[in-house]
Amino acid sequence: MPTTWLGEGRFGTGMLQLWQDADPGQDPVDLVPAGEIPPGHHHVLDGYDADDVAVSVIHEDSPALRRMAVFDVLVNNADRKGAHILPMADGHRYGVDHGVTFHTEPRLRTVLWGWIGQPLTGEELTGITAVREGLEADLGEALAEHLSPAELLALRRRCDDLSETCVFPGPAGDMPAVPWPVF
Repeated sequence: MPTTWLGEGRFGTGMLQLWQDADPGQDPVDLVPAGEIPPGHHHVLDGYDADDVAVSVIHEDSPALRRMAVFDVLVNNADRKGAHILPMADGHRYGVDHGVTFHTEPRLRTVLWGWIGQPLTGEELTGITAVREGLEADLGEALAEHLSPAELLALRRRCDDLSETCVFPGPAGDMPAVPWPVF
């Protein structure tokens, strides 16, 4: 996530992020002709474009997007669209627009479903453990200023669930699995 802070604006307190110039030559999430998944990418879903041509939504298989997918599970991101991933020239990926997060009920809606059922890496599990431990210390205190006790409890449970299963989850709850529009 780009450098982010709380600030006062015309409409009150809100989140501000440092502007990032994304690399227009990279598409971490893309549409391709149906079934033509390029190497190094994961299939997400199939559909039809505006001309009624069959297409597949894909995303790259990169460590940067995996980290973002784990983050999205933890914060229960209900709005990870393709356009909410900014590709940088150096391969870094910034996730932006986290306004629909931390709900107490399962609301995960994302275009990053390519790792469903795959094992989490040791590094990912270490990160989840660090978040869980932080919730009992400074991180928990800082988040308590912005989240309800129920939202913090749900975050703890998501950390615990990932630590127990050690795999990327699939869709759950009553929400559609993918946000609309996808991009």
